Amino acid sequence: MIENVLCELHGSKEMSFGCIHIAMAIDSDEKTGFFYSEAEEDLPKIAWCGECEQYLLDNGEEWTDVFQAKADFKMLCSDCFDEAKNKESEIHLR
Repeated sequence: MIENVLCELHGSKEMSFGCIHIAMAIDSDEKTGFFYSEAEEDLPKIAWCGECEQYLLDNGEEWTDVFQAKADFKMLCSDCFDEAKNKESEIHLR
């Protein structure tokens, strides 16, 4: 079961994660790109931006400690995650 988080905008929702670049762009019109993986049964959804995707491609597509530090994933509620996803013109499922 995925834990709920208390969002100031949406109330109690399922936890998800987005890279710092996506999290910072939620309140702006900035397009960051949106790459995500489908959530497994008991794991939250996770998304990263085009810049983070390029870093992964350039570095063997491995989720190393360096990549995770660069991405600096932030906890989002599921509605904030969906809002970030829906405002992007290009969405990529990986």
